[in-house]
Amino acid sequence: MISSPDSSPIPDIDASSAPEERSSRTPEEHSIEHHEKNPLLKAFSESLAALATPEERISCGLEFMRGSISQEGSPRFREFWEARRLVLPFFKENLNPAIRSKLWSEYVELTVEARRLKEILEEQSSFAMEQIDLAIRSMEEEVANIQSHLAQAAEISFSNASQMIKQKAPVYNQIQRELNLFNTLASRLNGLRKEVMKTDMRIRFKTKFFKRLSDLGDSIFPKRKELIDSISAQFEKDVDQFVEAHFKGEEVVGAPYYALREEIKSLQGMAKVLTLSSPAFTRTRLKLSECWDKVKVLEKEHKKEVFERRQVSSEQRLPIQTKIDALRARSAEMDLRQLDQEIGLISEEMRGIPLQRDDVRALREELSLLRVPFIQAQEAKARELEEAEREKLRLKKERVAAVKEKIARMTKEGERLDLESLLQAYQEIQKEIEECEISKIERQQIDRTLRHLKDLIADKKEHSLLNLSEDEKKTLENLRVVLQQKKQRRQEIKEQLELHRKTLGSSNLDFEKAMQHRELVDQDRERLEKANLSIQEIEQKIAELEG
Repeated sequence: MISSPDSSPIPDIDASSAPEERSSRTPEEHSIEHHEKNPLLKAFSESLAALATPEERISCGLEFMRGSISQEGSPRFREFWEARRLVLPFFKENLNPAIRSKLWSEYVELTVEARRLKEILEEQSSFAMEQIDLAIRSMEEEVANIQSHLAQAAEISFSNASQMIKQKAPVYNQIQRELNLFNTLASRLNGLRKEVMKTDMRIRFKTKFFKRLSDLGDSIFPKRKELIDSISAQFEKDVDQFVEAHFKGEEVVGAPYYALREEIKSLQGMAKVLTLSSPAFTRTRLKLSECWDKVKVLEKEHKKEVFERRQVSSEQRLPIQTKIDALRARSAEMDLRQLDQEIGLISEEMRGIPLQRDDVRALREELSLLRVPFIQAQEAKARELEEAEREKLRLKKERVAAVKEKIARMTKEGERLDLESLLQAYQEIQKEIEECEISKIERQQIDRTLRHLKDLIADKKEHSLLNLSEDEKKTLENLRVVLQQKKQRRQEIKEQLELHRKTLGSSNLDFEKAMQHRELVDQDRERLEKANLSIQEIEQKIAELEG
């Protein structure tokens, strides 16, 4: 143990406390060689050499040590332990006891902090190693059971693919499904390699991990390359067939240019979806680009032809446009039927002229616009009729409601009225019902509400008859018998009149007989009128007696 000037003990730091400090060479040789390799330590050694007092050298060393473990990112433990080793001898020189004690406390505190930090990092490194080991083990299990994972892989949809790809969808689906699985495994393996490289751990552990990853790579990358070569060869073959089928030199055959254009775009899109090798992707891209250039030439020629036809159509459209403008000026003086006739003539003339679709559509729209004012007028009239019908229906409902209300009121007040008033009210209700022009169902509903009123009138009539004297009853009976006889006589007159009418309507009568039958018809009409008047008088007398 070394005693300080103030007799405070300063323990020696043995070599076992910092494994990084052990060396079989002299400290000077070790320091020189290590500093030449590390520019930070070289600059630190030069800074120490430039300082004059031990206090300054120790302070500079402590500052360097503090910066080595407190920087952002991974601590520089190698520089820390080397600086610690260089600073330790300066504590043995003559120093102020108070300064020595303060600096030694900082020295010990930094050493403890470094060891604690190293333990934490080692724990983190151990955890990271465990996670890496689990990930590698999971990949090893997946590679060992690759067929079961392949059976669970999702089918690939080629709904937006080219027709050629759709025809061979099962082949591409099988290969690309396997490739997707191997691509995922390869990506994970590369990610694990990067994770192992950046994780702080001992070299022997890294070596073991890299060995296991290398074994996995031997199972993944050759099979992946084989699948890439297979799908690349198949895709190149299909592209070559497409080119040979539709592009004969500078000539494009087999399909319209716009269909081939979409097929080329679909093939180019599938080249990005499928996992192709770089040479195959380049070769197919160049072939499809050449086809695309040829299709663009055809498209340019087609657009030129379309433009020329459009120019011709525009010239031929002018006479039709002139007639439409003239018809528009005269349409206000026409009715719809006349306007439709004129429009039909113009439409017939348009059919005989080779016009473009856009021109035909525009002209037909203008012809349709000519009918708009007439159609609007018809619609307005229809709306007026509909409104009038709704108003009529509303008034009808109001009249029906009023009739129902009157029936209910008369039914309620009928007991207090005499028979004559009740009959008069009943006749008024019947007249109002006839004026309402109600439906059969509504009439049945109203008749059901009238039953009580009819029963009330019948009861009053029976009561009136019961109160008649014997003479009045006898007179009433005689009137009813006479009424029955009058009605029978009237029926006979009606039958005789109908017979004379039929005879008069036949075409085999001469003039004299026709005149005779005409006189007979006139006589029967007079007799029928007299019979009706007589019946009305008798009915009135009967009603007076009953009332």
